[in-house]
Amino acid sequence: MDLRHLRYVVSSARNGSFSAAAHEFNVRQPIVSKRIKQVEDELGVPLFDRSTSGARLTPAGEAFVVDARRIVDDVERLTARAKANGAGKLGRVVVGFYKSLSSGGFRVALDDFRERYPEIAVELIETPFIELTAGVLSGAIDTAIILGDVGKCEVLESIALWSEHLVVALPEGHRLAGQSVIYWPELKGERFLISHHDPGPDIRNILLRNLAAPSDHPEIISRRLSRESILSEVAAGQGIALQCESAVGLTSLGVVFRPVHNGHGATRLGYIACWKPDNKNPVLNTFIEALRRRR
Repeated sequence: MDLRHLRYVVSSARNGSFSAAAHEFNVRQPIVSKRIKQVEDELGVPLFDRSTSGARLTPAGEAFVVDARRIVDDVERLTARAKANGAGKLGRVVVGFYKSLSSGGFRVALDDFRERYPEIAVELIETPFIELTAGVLSGAIDTAIILGDVGKCEVLESIALWSEHLVVALPEGHRLAGQSVIYWPELKGERFLISHHDPGPDIRNILLRNLAAPSDHPEIISRRLSRESILSEVAAGQGIALQCESAVGLTSLGVVFRPVHNGHGATRLGYIACWKPDNKNPVLNTFIEALRRRR
């Protein structure tokens, strides 16, 4: 007795006819009749009463079909789940990110993915850049969302994602707080507070790229503080801070946010997704394609 035989029994019981079951499976009626007779011979009891009007279950057949239907349904469910898993529509993906990415474009993309693929579990890991890359390389993390340009991690595959405006956080009484836009030269001579945590090192590089000169280096103070604590220090007059656009929603901390421009317009920060080229998780491909569509 194999699964095909059980399907013939279940279909014949449902349709009340061997001919209808044969039509359902696109086989000849004698094949269905023969396979069901083999099952009956193996069990030693008749499952159907045959007549010219069709086939009706015997009492033994009614009891048998209950379990047979459950087995067929279970196998079909398992098959569907296995196919969905192989197609990347079912399973689990581990996504690493900076704490500063807990809002903004990443959150929007994540919410959209979860709505589109409810049977895929997304496990989030919030950790510094060096641990993100180590996790991706070891396979503990499927993909990392980080600040930077494609190719930042040479041994990993990557794609460019969204970008955010760079804003400067100023105390409410700062000399530049009344302006709608701040230009880089206007920030010379300021004291910048950055977090030791990511993306603090990236912010430091941006500062040096835009303000450092042979005879002029910006004053940059690194603190082991969260983004919110850095902004509280800004409000207390301890300095100013460059932030991603997603920080603008933190308006109750006594600071104002203004976009930073250069000669070409707003300064933007780009994000990338990176992953190990030989990662075999089919769900990763689904997640990356979903991110690609949102660019």
